[in-house]
Amino acid sequence: MSPSPHHLRDSAGFVGLLAVLLGAAVVALTVGATPSQSAGTACGLPASTPLWIDYGEGSVKADTRVVLAHPGVVVATSGTAVPAEYRKAGAATMYWVLHLDRLVGDPSDPADPATMPATIAKLLDQAKTSSACDTPWIALNELLGSGSAAPWSATTTQYRADVLALVQGLAAGGAHPALLVHGDPTVAGATADWWQQVAKSGDIVYEAYYDASHIYPMGPVMGNRRMRLGIRNVVRLYESVGIPAARLGVMLGFHSAQTPGIAGRQGLEPTEAWLRVVKWEALAARQVATEEHLTSIWSWGWGTFGPESVDADKAAAACTYLWARDPSLCNAPAGAGATFNTSLVEGQIVLPAGAVCTFDGGRVWQVGVTRLAALTRDRQMALTALFARASLSRAVAVSQQQILAAEQRAIDRSFHGSRQAYLLALARRHATVETARGVIGDELRRTAIAASLRGSGESVFGSTAARETELATTATCVGDVLPGSGDFPASDDRYIGVVPLPALLPFLFADRTPPAAPALPTATVGTSGVTLAWTAGPAPDLAGYDVIRSVGGLAPGLLNPAPLERLTFLDKTLPKGQTTTYVIRAVDSSGNLSAPSPPVTVTR
Repeated sequence: MSPSPHHLRDSAGFVGLLAVLLGAAVVALTVGATPSQSAGTACGLPASTPLWIDYGEGSVKADTRVVLAHPGVVVATSGTAVPAEYRKAGAATMYWVLHLDRLVGDPSDPADPATMPATIAKLLDQAKTSSACDTPWIALNELLGSGSAAPWSATTTQYRADVLALVQGLAAGGAHPALLVHGDPTVAGATADWWQQVAKSGDIVYEAYYDASHIYPMGPVMGNRRMRLGIRNVVRLYESVGIPAARLGVMLGFHSAQTPGIAGRQGLEPTEAWLRVVKWEALAARQVATEEHLTSIWSWGWGTFGPESVDADKAAAACTYLWARDPSLCNAPAGAGATFNTSLVEGQIVLPAGAVCTFDGGRVWQVGVTRLAALTRDRQMALTALFARASLSRAVAVSQQQILAAEQRAIDRSFHGSRQAYLLALARRHATVETARGVIGDELRRTAIAASLRGSGESVFGSTAARETELATTATCVGDVLPGSGDFPASDDRYIGVVPLPALLPFLFADRTPPAAPALPTATVGTSGVTLAWTAGPAPDLAGYDVIRSVGGLAPGLLNPAPLERLTFLDKTLPKGQTTTYVIRAVDSSGNLSAPSPPVTVTR
């Protein structure tokens, strides 16, 4: 994590608060070395999990160091004088290695492995002296080439061996190493073993940096959701190769940089908007770390490394960050400006008891998901179906009398009027009468919507999908387990679509009529693959579409595991130089398949 440019501006409104803080703590920041860290937990670190750790080396200006110099704060720093100042003020300290490459080299020029034992011994001695602790945490900033896929070059192999040796040696010496990682790590194949070995001796801390100028306009629900999902994705990535979340941490970046790709503030104004995003980051990280059982949450960006990284709002941002995670650490509202939003729950996962999702004007309840999942055998399908039902209910009303009449028609048609036989059929499928009536209501609503759209050129499938996607932007769900599907992080949209519940209770409608075949799709070849697009058919019970591909004359294969909820598809796996033919088939809610569309052929 190299120093990055920061945004220069005047900081009105926070000066008064800082003057008070400076007056109270200036003595603590000018005294000499202090005894070892406080008793209790190792090195005086808080016993709570996750452990919050904040960057605070000498590059951090005095006004911001005052904010961090507080009991309950853990500061990552180096040297001896600055750490002693923090400890005198009541903070705990751990050791920070700013330039890991000076110890292990880089992937093109790794360190001589013969030098590693001496390097490890020296670093251990420095860390113990700096932190006044025999078992210090040591941050290693940072792994280079995290995305390198195996097989590695000879120099990369040695570089990775050097990093691993350093982590293992520090752990053997009683330290708690934490390897900082940025970019898009590759954990597949032979790289998995390397990551697993690192995690056996230390923590892996991923640098989850967010562009505040992008997050803020998204608003509290979508902005916080995107940050939470980003962290969760990293957890899932490492868990996929057997690394538990208890060996993972996350680092947030509060840079003031305006350089593209650096993230952080990115010129966001006014100050209150920037501080609001800082607050969101603390809250979002805490939510995920608590649920996923991450070991630590780190902060970076408080340092000033030159004129381009000066930002008069850093102290205000640091105070806001501390306050958001624990209001006793700093009084951010006192100096953050009159328009600063002081809510500590906005955009967070705060749901009524028994709810699994809330959204604009509605809720999905746990009991409903459980009941419907007995039929679908899939909780995600049940959640999606109930969310779609809420959207349909907004669009058109269906009376209980209409539902009961349709139920009776199903009993008459499929069970010769025997309600007992109907109830037995439901029981065999683990469905209740209420479940079946919900499915009937869904289909009646889609039929009513189709009637209202007749002659407009719109389809039920297209109009309901658009409505559901928009409603999903307001959704907050337990664990960020959202209805539908998506393409995060490429897109924040959720595609809800139609869950084919009538196919699970076929006697309700006894529909055996397939939908019309789709018209000729279009195919556009791009750098990411082939994008297919088609138009929706008029049938009110369309549930989605299948994409079938044949490469080089080979047998055709289905590309999507479940019917697509949208009218486009990006084929990222098409081999170059091959002639490929695609066809589209429509699927309705009863599981009927249309004939294939006319084929479209491309060569990439």
